[in-house]
Amino acid sequence: MNTFFPWRPPLEENWAARVAELEAIAAGGEMPDYAATRSVANQQLGPRQQLRIERLGKRLGKIKGNGFTRIELGLLGNRTLSYLCDPLGAAGLARGLLVSAHEAPYDGVAGFAFSAKNCFERGLDAVLAVLDESTLQGERPLLDRAAEDEAVQEAERIASAIAEAARSKTGCPAIIATLPPCIQLTSADIATPGSIARFRLRVNMMLGDGAAEGRWLMWDQAALASRIGIERWFDPIAYHSAKVPFNVELCPLAADNIASLLAAMTGKSARALVLDLDNTLWGGVIGDDGLAGIRIGQNSAEGEAFVAFQNFVLGLRKRGVVLAVCSKNTDAVAREPFRQHPDMLLKEEHIAVFQANWDDKATNIRAIAEKLGLGLESLAYVDDNPAERERVRRELPLVSTIEVGEDPSFFIDRVAGSGLFDHLPLNCDDLARANSYGGRAAVAEIRARV
Repeated sequence: MNTFFPWRPPLEENWAARVAELEAIAAGGEMPDYAATRSVANQQLGPRQQLRIERLGKRLGKIKGNGFTRIELGLLGNRTLSYLCDPLGAAGLARGLLVSAHEAPYDGVAGFAFSAKNCFERGLDAVLAVLDESTLQGERPLLDRAAEDEAVQEAERIASAIAEAARSKTGCPAIIATLPPCIQLTSADIATPGSIARFRLRVNMMLGDGAAEGRWLMWDQAALASRIGIERWFDPIAYHSAKVPFNVELCPLAADNIASLLAAMTGKSARALVLDLDNTLWGGVIGDDGLAGIRIGQNSAEGEAFVAFQNFVLGLRKRGVVLAVCSKNTDAVAREPFRQHPDMLLKEEHIAVFQANWDDKATNIRAIAEKLGLGLESLAYVDDNPAERERVRRELPLVSTIEVGEDPSFFIDRVAGSGLFDHLPLNCDDLARANSYGGRAAVAEIRARV
């Protein structure tokens, strides 16, 4: 079993039977249940299961039906991208998308960007450009800053031409991939004008600035490659023999990373993070251990991990993600750490909906969604307890329950890696969203008391 997706739940024992039911429905020309299809695609798939979901995705792309958001995606590059097409279909299913990927003719970047012809010969929802450095680089003698500046400007000219061609020829935005990091010769490469490492960094900053200005969207391939490790990301044999820009074995992971961006484009990112309390925001059980007995901060490795996770959660809120609490606890006891513990970073005012009672978690999450005025598909849920995670998945399959595990040291990695909170470049409205949902929840609570 691969570990590409540790934030997904483990493969169910009856997974094959569930998929067979969906395949039978699709074979009859009908669209299977949306939630059930998402569920089987959003598990820790091995190679065989991955291929089966890829086939299911291709079949569903030909069936008319509601539920999934359809995306026609063009793939443009000067290397082979065909290996991404089927994995993109599978990754899309896990995020509520039906992605049909269409690869441009090999090395068709210049033709698409600078000629009148549309090599895709269809309308698209997005064009993803994954460019090799050889497409962008001009002459860059070492230590020649002027030549490096010109090379970066040429890269910007090509990116701009691709973005304009996507708009004019296919009526859609361009998504331009950053350049992955390279294997450096020395530690001084970044300080050496003309070096490959420095050029890639400058190009990536240029692409980031262009995305911030709304000229194109950006897939941060560099960030994903750094997370994986450049030695694992780059396959020199496949690169030279099959013209593949990255390790083919990593296509499911790359596809999922791209699909998270496509989900953000179509409004399918999570808008709210629902949090358990005991052993999720602090160590221990507040009802049993009391305020002095819970573990947070206090110069311990475990306590510092909880502080780091709270800081990460606050960072999500600053990006417009609304926060909610869902805890089996007495309300007053559950609020105590927020009000009195000196090491708590999260405060009551950061929480839009505070559901602490003895009802089951699924009932409380439904109540949270109602108070926020959000659909269940807009919620992500974090809980250290595997039994609670499984119950919520079973009863509320549209809620994205993240497999964070039980060690708080990995919570940040699992939540960030899930891609559920991927977003387009932020604006002021995004930053104010968490407060606006909090106000909406407060109004709903007041009405409920009347």
